[in-house]
Amino acid sequence: MAKDKERSINPAQQQRKLEKAKALKKSKAEQTNRRNEKLARRNPDRLQRQIDDLKALESSGEIKPREKTILEDLERDLRAVRKAREALGDKAPQYGGGNRPPRRDDGASESVLGKRQHNGQRIPPNRRQNENESETDEDVRRIPMPEDTPPPVPRQQRRYFGSETEASYSPHPAAPVIETKTTYSAAPQLRDLKKEATSRFVPDIVRRKQDAVKGHGALVEPEEMDRLEAQGYYGQKAPEKEADQKPAEAEDNEEVRRLAEEEARFERELAAGMKDETPEHEAQKLAPTGPAHTNRHVEIEEVEDEDG
Repeated sequence: MAKDKERSINPAQQQRKLEKAKALKKSKAEQTNRRNEKLARRNPDRLQRQIDDLKALESSGEIKPREKTILEDLERDLRAVRKAREALGDKAPQYGGGNRPPRRDDGASESVLGKRQHNGQRIPPNRRQNENESETDEDVRRIPMPEDTPPPVPRQQRRYFGSETEASYSPHPAAPVIETKTTYSAAPQLRDLKKEATSRFVPDIVRRKQDAVKGHGALVEPEEMDRLEAQGYYGQKAPEKEADQKPAEAEDNEEVRRLAEEEARFERELAAGMKDETPEHEAQKLAPTGPAHTNRHVEIEEVEDEDG
């Protein structure tokens, strides 16, 4: 039974399973190493100091529930950090907390900072302060400080004047840059779908007959032309031309009708004006409009000559 089971296993599938297990084991080891390196970077001495402070609070009975939870987390982290450092061994980073020189009781330190003396040595800040205090006389120290408000600190006129000068000679601010906005507009595109359909989707035989009627290609015999005319390919107006001519004809008819109405109205007005006129009106029209002339009588007498 066991032999049959071994025979049924696919060797390639078994090899893939082994490779998958090795890759999984390797990834777990890399993950563990990264975690150990991350934990080893933490300073165990600092964690220990924090734990000692919290334990001192716990022993005094002043610890709070939140601080107690923090203490448990710190202890767990400290154990993990020490375990990680042990796993890394010499590769673990070293902290020089334990190699620091002991601090002096008088507060002095071996720091190189401080005021340099004539002999090349430096005086620490604390010592320099003590020396300055010792240089002051005792009588001067006993002088009481005034209780009134101290005088104001004088302003720095030079700096203020310089700032005003710099501000007066500062360049003018640059003009704001006006952004050019691009406006995109598009008019509606009108399409004649009926015309496109009739001009594009035309059978080849119909297109050949239309070209023959227009004179494209071979010459057409009279009998053939008569037959095309009977079929409707020749002698009929294009629908586009008819559609263009209809509005023009409608406009012409409207103009003719309007002129006829104007002419009839003018004739009616003329006839009505002729009926209203009488002979008296005509005489008044024919009479002169200037001032009236008076009739003068002239008498002619015959005179005889005495000598004659």
